[in-house]
Amino acid sequence: MSETPRLDPEKLLARIEYLEENRRFVQNVLEMAISLVDFQENIVSSCGPETILEEAEKRIRYLIPFQANALYLVDPDSSDFRLTVCSPPGFRQFITAEMEELIEKGFFAWAIRERRGIIVTPDHHTTPVVMHVIATHSRIRGMFIGQLDPARQQIPDTALTLLSIILLNTANALESLEFCRLLRQQNSILERKVEERTQALQESERQMQQVIKLQAIGTLAGGIAHDFNNILFPIIGYTELALDDVPEESPTHKSLQEVLKAANRAKELVQQILTFSRQSGRERKPTRVSEILREALKLLRASIPTTIEIASVIADAEPSVMGDPTQIHQIIMNLCTNAYHAMQETGGRLEITLEPVEIGYEEAVRRIGIQMGPHLHLVVKDEGVGMDATVMDRIFEPYYTTKEPGKGTGLGLSVIHGIVKNHGGFITVESTPGRGSSFHVYLPAIEEAAEDAARDAVCAEAAGQERILLVDDEEPIATMEKQMLERLGYRVTACTGSSEALSTFSADPDRFDLVITDMTMPLMTGEGLARRLLDLRPELPVILCTGYSEMINEEKAMTMGIRKFILKPVVMSELSAAVRSALESRPPRWPSRPPEDLERAAPAPLFS
Repeated sequence: MSETPRLDPEKLLARIEYLEENRRFVQNVLEMAISLVDFQENIVSSCGPETILEEAEKRIRYLIPFQANALYLVDPDSSDFRLTVCSPPGFRQFITAEMEELIEKGFFAWAIRERRGIIVTPDHHTTPVVMHVIATHSRIRGMFIGQLDPARQQIPDTALTLLSIILLNTANALESLEFCRLLRQQNSILERKVEERTQALQESERQMQQVIKLQAIGTLAGGIAHDFNNILFPIIGYTELALDDVPEESPTHKSLQEVLKAANRAKELVQQILTFSRQSGRERKPTRVSEILREALKLLRASIPTTIEIASVIADAEPSVMGDPTQIHQIIMNLCTNAYHAMQETGGRLEITLEPVEIGYEEAVRRIGIQMGPHLHLVVKDEGVGMDATVMDRIFEPYYTTKEPGKGTGLGLSVIHGIVKNHGGFITVESTPGRGSSFHVYLPAIEEAAEDAARDAVCAEAAGQERILLVDDEEPIATMEKQMLERLGYRVTACTGSSEALSTFSADPDRFDLVITDMTMPLMTGEGLARRLLDLRPELPVILCTGYSEMINEEKAMTMGIRKFILKPVVMSELSAAVRSALESRPPRWPSRPPEDLERAAPAPLFS
């Protein structure tokens, strides 16, 4: 039986203390690891780099008994090491001086290169210093500096290993925090862009729906206008024929005049529908602004509340302007609507003045590009809130508006300014805050309107004996037009189909002096018929009539050789003027077959 070896009690106690210390150390490591997991899960919530370094310092101090320690963070802008955490705080100045010496001696560079914990002792100190870089595999985040207790010259390798683990986790946490911040920033940018894009798509969809709606309204209005004009044309025509047959003193004559007035009002209503639904304005022509203004005032009075008084002064003999009636109507309505909005809360007086003025040399010089001579002066004045100088300087800029969101696009006055400029005029504004505003529009006047009116009047009174081929697929319209033209003295052949008209004309092209054709007809449109007829006789005067058509306009009709383009319904005077104007525009032409007397008078040949 062997003897049990004797154990030295002192060695046994030392062994027990060593094991106990290792147990506590392992327990601390486990607790720290668990806390690091919890900390890693929460770093992305609300903490910053300083919080991460403070948490790392607590764990380092919990595991390793440093007399003082500090953590430096790399400044992302300057790449300098910035002291962020120092424990205890009283060692801050000492640590700063220590760091400067460590940098000067090259220890910082050594620690960065080694990427592990190193223990160094500066020349004038006996206390060792532990240094360890805070870095991931891709980037240096900072530096740890720990001063050992004077009684402890070394720390176990396991402590250095744990220090490396803590600082690596710290670097990863800092990098995770930065990535999280970048992701949040990019996510915010993406959300903002998605929201902006969504709003833009919603606005585009709204505008597209508005465009589609306006196109649908325009198409519907065109169809209604065409059918309604075909209904009105016989009403107006037969009423005019009846008026010529009934004595003026007869009650029936007065009743027929009222019927004609009502039909003409319906005609004007159709034109208003086409005006509001049409995408582009009509060709400019001599225009009486007073007539447009009176019509616009009727619409305004019906839409503006009675708290706003409307007063107008319109000159009796104002000159005409060369313009687009639709755009001039837009100028008046927009300016008056803006004046109404300025007085919407307080009420007041809206004054509209239209009068002729003369632009002299001084005014023309002061306003570059303005013509001298007679102008038509439109003034729209209100008693609203007014504008200061800053607002007045920008009111004609696109998208600038002082109205609340949803009550204005900022395009109204800029569009009006463009319309006035395109008409060769100019617009000015006068305003005082609290005392209202006055808009002044000047449009160049013309004299051609009076001459054209006189010429049309002469043509309207003239009649003739020429031969006319009349084409319209609506039998009531063809019958009524035939009666109107025959009453004016013309010899009329009426056809209710384009194919019938082409056959009639082709049988004897020299038989007719003029052709009047409708536009919308089955099998062959009036445009197609006119082309076929002009191929047979290029100088043939052709008048094209339409209630409404998107396929052709006056400009296109003139280009293809049509002499007149008229819109249904037309009164007898308009039809007479158009016929005479087209007939008188014919060039001189030899007949296709010489008369018999010219054949008999022909000279004998020189050689037989």
